[in-house]
Formats: sequence, C-alpha cells, structure tokens
Amino acid sequence: MTSSPASGRDLPWSHRQSYPTRMTISLLAGAAVGMVGTLAHRLGASSNIPYGLVLALLIIMLSAWCARSRAGALGMGVHVAASSIVAWGLAVAPRGSGALAPVGFGDPSAVPFWSEHVGMIWLYGMIAVQVILLVMPRRWFQITVDDDVQPAVHRAADYPETADHADAGNHPETADIVQNEDAA
Repeated sequence: MTSSPASGRDLPWSHRQSYPTRMTISLLAGAAVGMVGTLAHRLGASSNIPYGLVLALLIIMLSAWCARSRAGALGMGVHVAASSIVAWGLAVAPRGSGALAPVGFGDPSAVPFWSEHVGMIWLYGMIAVQVILLVMPRRWFQITVDDDVQPAVHRAADYPETADHADAGNHPETADIVQNEDAA
C-alpha cells in the first residue's frame, strides 16, 4: 500500500485556497480556538477533574495541526499568535468582578488544586502545545491519499452498462470515466 501527497479535489476546502486565504483561515481559527478554549478550560476544575482543560488543549492541538498542514510554519505562527493574543487578552482584560482565566486565590487550602492552577496551565500550555507541534517533522502535517484505493465512483466495473458506452449519458458520475477511457 503506497500513499502520495494529496492534490486537487483530494484536499480539504481550506487547503485548496490561495495562500493569503489560507493564512486568513489560520488567523481566524487561532482566534476562535483561543476564545473557545478560554471559555472551556475551567470545566471540571472545581471538582478536581479538569476535563475542560484537556478538551481545550486538544482543540488547540487539532487546530494548530490544521494550520501547519494548511499554510506551513508561517501559518502555524499566525495561529499561535492569534490564539495567544485572544486567550491572554481575555485573561487580563478588566471586566467588572469576573475573570475568564483566574489565576491564584491566595489560600490554597480553601480551593481545589485545579481551580487555582488551571488558568496558568491553560495560558502557558496552549503555547507549549503549539510550539511542540511547530518543531515536529513536516511530513507529519502532509495530507496523503492511498494510491492503491480508488473511490467507488471511479471504478467502471461497478457500472456494467458502461461497457459498451451506450448508456454513459444517463449516469453523470460515469461520464468522465467513459471520456477518459475513450481518450486512452
């Protein structure tokens, strides 16, 4: 079984766009996951089960993988910057009495460990996860297709009526197959 880099219609929509558009998508994705992660990272922290932190870091990791896959190291840098600016901006922005990423409460015996530390772990962890992905090999971020596997639409054997090419006009999904066979 062999695989090769994907191209054309095999790539996801965001990977087929022009480079400036891919960079813009990486910027917007970074800002979005920075906001969602900041809102979600405290889930379960008061019960000492920080599942929100785990989910937030997983979302950052997946989005960062996509950014590097989509636009390379520079796209990943844009993603890191956007997510960090949004998360840190939400953490330090003055908002009445509430903080979205509270850090430290003074008396550690009165508050569960995760409630006190999850804010700083989120703010530094999101950067660490993305920097780790940035130093990984480039081949881990390439989208490949399996050369040995063909989608069912492209197998002429699945359409016996196309054997004599008489009925090809009635099946639009096989019209390109028939044209390719005639050209060969």
